[in-house]
This record gives sequence, structure tokens and C-alpha cells, in this order.
Amino acid sequence: MSSRTSPASFLKHASDVANFYGFRPAREVEKAAANRLEKRRGANSFDTVAHVNAMFLALRPGEPSLAYYASPTPTFLPKSFPLRETGEFGLQVIGSADSVGEVVLLKTLSAILTEWGSTIQRVRVNATGDKDSQQRFMRELSVYIKKQLGNFHECCKESGALNPLTPYACNDAECRAVLAGGPRSMNFLSEKSRGHFRTVLEHLENLGLPYEIDDLLLGDARDPHFAFAIDLAEEDATVVASTGGRFDDYLKRQSGRKEGVGVAASIFFRKQGAAKASFTGNGKPHAPKIYFVQLGTRAKLQGLAVVDMLREARIPVSQSFDAAHLSPQLVAAKELGVPFMLIMGQREALDGTIIVRSTQNSSQQIVALAQLPRFLKTLNK
Repeated sequence: MSSRTSPASFLKHASDVANFYGFRPAREVEKAAANRLEKRRGANSFDTVAHVNAMFLALRPGEPSLAYYASPTPTFLPKSFPLRETGEFGLQVIGSADSVGEVVLLKTLSAILTEWGSTIQRVRVNATGDKDSQQRFMRELSVYIKKQLGNFHECCKESGALNPLTPYACNDAECRAVLAGGPRSMNFLSEKSRGHFRTVLEHLENLGLPYEIDDLLLGDARDPHFAFAIDLAEEDATVVASTGGRFDDYLKRQSGRKEGVGVAASIFFRKQGAAKASFTGNGKPHAPKIYFVQLGTRAKLQGLAVVDMLREARIPVSQSFDAAHLSPQLVAAKELGVPFMLIMGQREALDGTIIVRSTQNSSQQIVALAQLPRFLKTLNK
């Protein structure tokens, strides 16, 4: 359990970790998309950040966008937490259709929480899948809820009649018992949605995060294809909850773009004592010594272990998970003036190696990942 109670310290810590894993302040993304983005207020809310990211993708088609933000007024706070006492730190990977988006997001959340001092007990997950999967599930659920309305607590009888998903946000034991006997959304997944969910679970295992299926993890107004909630082993002095998921259809509605895809998550925390300025700061990462180039899905997944090594060795790194091609990453490395680049492609990921290239004379050597920590110590002298 973390004994730290300063929300400002938590936001600074979370921003630092997010920066390290390749996330950029949402305001930077908004600035990059300024020519396409209509002026809107409240840029800290999920809706606006989703819109900003969608417009950024219009400028860089095919390149995912990673952003983070902080807000004193959470948009999708679970009902069991008081809005006036809770702040939000949000992460988004927009433009990533495959499960790499989920794994990068979950890895970053895990690093933020564990390095803060919290212990993750489990990650509860559930899937409703694509639109067709959700429609099949909702038809079955609607029939079940109508038959069971008389067995719900008074708090859910009226709302359940209007929307069969609203009782899932209720914590009343009577209502939970009724829902537990209802249809399971995973039984209605299309083959594509089932395959995606299975891959995400494999990633959770590779990250060493314990997980369990929670059939009652439903009711989010954004209709996520995949949803998760992180439970801590003990109550934390600052962090109160962390939830997220894949919101493809929601992003399409928000942006008006047919190809809108992405995952997002929020860490909710006790905000008492946090000044307004704490929510507008973007963090000040150290000047990078290395630029980490990753090419291909396998390299991006394997690269998470390399990022962990760099963090442990306290070597500031710049990377761009959201870059799909080599040339923009080489340009970015040159602009930063870093002395070294680490390059991992599909072959290196398979071989368990990485290329270390000098930006001064382009000399390079291949280093086994097992030997990388020792090699990094020589760079940090």
C-alpha cells in the first residue's frame, strides 16, 4: 500500500511514467491538430480528448496517437465514488485496432500504480465485442431483465425497465444476485471479437498481471468492446479506482470518422489539496540519452521489456510507439540529438537481440537482450 497522499505528487509521478512509455500531453496533440480542430472548452474531458486525437489522426493517417490528461472533474467516474472529491488521470491509445493498444495501455497503468507503491491484486475483464455481438447480447439481456424486474431492488426496477444495462452500475447485493443469473456477454462474441479478447488475455499473462473474468463488468455508457477494472490488494491513500477499455464505436460517434478505433483508461484519485495548476502541468521529462526505434507488432510488444530495463537503469529514453515506419523515428532521433539509438525490428524480436547504433558515426552493434542491462550501465556513466 502506498502511504503517499499528495494528489499533486501522484499526477507528477503518473505524467512521468506516461511520458516514458511514449504518451504525450493531450494539449500537445491538440496543438498539433490545431488547424483541423474547432475551438472547444474543457480540453481535459474524455470527450474532447477523444475528439482531439481523432483530428490528430486525420493529420497523420495510419499512425496511432498516445495521449494523457488530468482532470479535476472526471467524465465517467464509477457511481460509487463522490465526484466532488475525485480527480482523474487519463490515458488513450487512439488509432490502434489490434491488441497492442491494450497491452501498452495496461503496461503503463501497471507501472504507474506499482511504482507509486500500490499492489495490483487482479484485473477484472469482460468483453461485449463488436456491434453485432453487442446487439445479440442486448436482445437476450432485454428479455431476461423484463422477466426479472420484480426481483430487483426498488432502486433498479424503473431504470432497468428503461435500459437493461443500468442495473450493472448498482452495487446492491439483491440486484447483483439477479444479474449473476443472466446471460453472459462473452457467449455472444463473434469469432473476430473472441479472437481479439483471447489475445488480450494472453498479453495480460505475459505482463504477469493476474486477471479474472467478471460477467458483471458492464454498464459503461461508452459501450466498450472490451472492459477492465484494476483492483488493488489494499486500500490506497490516494488511488481509488482504475478502469478502461476499447471504445471503437464510441470514438466513431465522437469523431464522425468511420475508422475511429482506440483504447482508453482512467486512474481516479482523491483530489483534496490539489491546486488547479496540478491538473494543467504536462510533466518535465529528463533529456533523453537514447531513442528507441520499434518496427512491427512483435517488436513493440517485446520492446516493453526493453523499456523496463531503461527505467530500471534510470536512462531517459524517447520512443514513439505510435510510429509505424522507420524514417520518422530516425528524424525524431536526429532532432533530439541523442548519442545512441536502440533499434528492434521483427528479426531482433525473434532473436532476442537489439541493435545499438551511434548517431554520431552510424556505427552499430548487436546486443543480446540478456546482456543489455550490463551494456546500459556503460552508457549511464
